[in-house]
Amino acid sequence: MTPIKRPLAAAGAAVLLGLTLSACGSDGYPADASKKDFCGSVEDVITETSAVEGEEPTEAEWKKLQKAYEDLGEVGTPEDIGDAERNGFEVIVDAITDLDYDEAKKSFGDEDGDTIPGVSKDDQKDAEKFFEYLGTTCADQLGG
Repeated sequence: MTPIKRPLAAAGAAVLLGLTLSACGSDGYPADASKKDFCGSVEDVITETSAVEGEEPTEAEWKKLQKAYEDLGEVGTPEDIGDAERNGFEVIVDAITDLDYDEAKKSFGDEDGDTIPGVSKDDQKDAEKFFEYLGTTCADQLGG
């Protein structure tokens, strides 16, 4: 799986794992979302990620992914999210929504691993913490 799809799929994988066992640092995202709304928006991201038919998203699929992440940003996070997890949320939303398709395509074949394009190692760690948060916070709503 290519590096750009890994972070996209990681949210789904983290949630499924939980079910079965600063990029730009935007402070504008709400921090008072209900768990139901937050997890519903995460489910939309997972749906769009799962809809990618090939190894790499087409431009149309990329735009749908970006829209799902934009919607997630508009919903925001629940109040109980930790600082690192909140930063990870912001990193992911900013990275995906800000990366145009041509730039994203450069990362599709990158052999570097599970990194998010343009994200520092510290922010990458926070993104991983955010994915873990999803696995526990949304497990019930997503069928866990």
